[in-house]
Amino acid sequence: MRTGRRHRRLLTAAVLVALSVSHLHAVSAGPIEPSEAGPNTFSVEAEAALVGRRVQVVDGPAASGGRFVHFSGPAGPPPGGGVRVAGKRLLRDGVPFVPVGFTMVALVHPTGEGETAWAARRLDDRAMEAAISWGANTIRFQVSQRGLDPLDALYSDAYVNRIVDGVALARSHGLVVILSIQDQGPSGGNSHGQPSEATIRDWQTLTARFNGDPNVMYEIFNEPQNKPTPDGWSVWRDGGPPERNQGTPAVGHQRVLAAIRATGAMNVVIAGAGQFGQRLDGIPLLHDPLGQVAYGVHPYLTHSLREPEDWEPGFGFLSTQYPVVATEWTAVSGVRFCKPEWETTAPQLVDYLQARDIGLLGWAFDVLDTLILDWHQYRPTSLEGFQCGELFDHGAGELLKAEMPEWHPQVAPCEAGLSDEGVVAVPVDVPQTGTYRLWALTRPATRGAGASLLQVDDSCPVPAWEGSGPEDTWSWRTSRGSLLHLSAGRHTVRFLGAAGGVNLDRLVLTTDIGCNPGDPGDPCPDPTTTTTRPPEAPPSRRRPPR
Repeated sequence: MRTGRRHRRLLTAAVLVALSVSHLHAVSAGPIEPSEAGPNTFSVEAEAALVGRRVQVVDGPAASGGRFVHFSGPAGPPPGGGVRVAGKRLLRDGVPFVPVGFTMVALVHPTGEGETAWAARRLDDRAMEAAISWGANTIRFQVSQRGLDPLDALYSDAYVNRIVDGVALARSHGLVVILSIQDQGPSGGNSHGQPSEATIRDWQTLTARFNGDPNVMYEIFNEPQNKPTPDGWSVWRDGGPPERNQGTPAVGHQRVLAAIRATGAMNVVIAGAGQFGQRLDGIPLLHDPLGQVAYGVHPYLTHSLREPEDWEPGFGFLSTQYPVVATEWTAVSGVRFCKPEWETTAPQLVDYLQARDIGLLGWAFDVLDTLILDWHQYRPTSLEGFQCGELFDHGAGELLKAEMPEWHPQVAPCEAGLSDEGVVAVPVDVPQTGTYRLWALTRPATRGAGASLLQVDDSCPVPAWEGSGPEDTWSWRTSRGSLLHLSAGRHTVRFLGAAGGVNLDRLVLTTDIGCNPGDPGDPCPDPTTTTTRPPEAPPSRRRPPR
């Protein structure tokens, strides 16, 4: 215990309070379970899934919904250079990559004043070198929503230039950068619960400066506040009325993503979890035709993520389907949501994240008594003898300094490494664990064309059906590899295309493994059509390929 450093603690406490408030009112909610008695059967029109930009959606009068998707060939890897998404994984320069490092608050205030002024004055080469010496490969800068909005009184060219210079500093040391829009107190903001038109204007400001650098990732909005319920996720994805966003209409993450892509951005975009960044269960996946979306979580060990058994259903499950990054986390004595067991559970969380290739950005490398004890030697805080309270300086610094150098990707021998640009991805919420058969209504694009490869979550790809069927006829097909053992919860089924091209119309997933949707004598049970793709303008019509 140290009582002689009270003045410095008062400064640090202002930032810790802002961190604490985000997690004081979070509440738990159960997963969505649309179960029904009898066999579970789902049907999805292929064009209503998450369709990559290299897959065509075309009109076809004979198709079950009047439209279908056309693969001209197999999916390929993402373009080389910088950070890219390939299925469930991030790559950097074509090599598996897990972001580890730190969040920094040095750029969060538009004038560099207030409670983060001391951090702003210490954003320099020494800080970058110290971060790298701990094993960091990534720095996450929190930046102000108000300060980047040209219509706001806090906007200034000077602030934009500070961000440009800060990113250049980190990049000159070879670090990947994440830019995260912040609207909480230290940024001069009002803690809006969801993105607004101001967020879109922010990204127009930032993309004009950073679109040319694929080693800069864009985190849409820090800590969305929606509950992980269907209604909450609807607001998260599609927006909502002013009264649900402090008097400002929420625009939804899908629209912000579209606005970022409209600038020509090819950068990876990170979408933050609901319930103040803690929960991904039930999330409606964003549709990005480039296939370059990852998901962020702030796994603070409180409320619905306090116990280790909460982590897999709360956020870990998604890491087998898409890249997940813990873009902010700490365990420190001075936060109001401090829990006495963190000396034990913090190392367990770090082990859990490493085992699942979930990256981690510790909060914060420029706030004293969180990860560091001083700015001279960057001595790490320790969890040993952990106690809660402002008079203590326990923290996870030693833990991260020890673990980050060993945070290597866990690469499976059969990883496909393919970009979702050439994929049709079907999110399915399975109501109960069981064995399901997948049927696909297909038509070969050319004579002798092969079957599409099928991948469920991060499993090895297998042929989705056997044989090619007649060239001019739609037929229901399956295979031994399409007999799937699925646990209850969210899964992603990817169709990876086929040599020679293939057309895909509709999918049926059923626990009635003996049925055949194309056999009038033994049809499958009536399905419930499911899709988590957000509404958007229909793609342009094309002639059906032969």
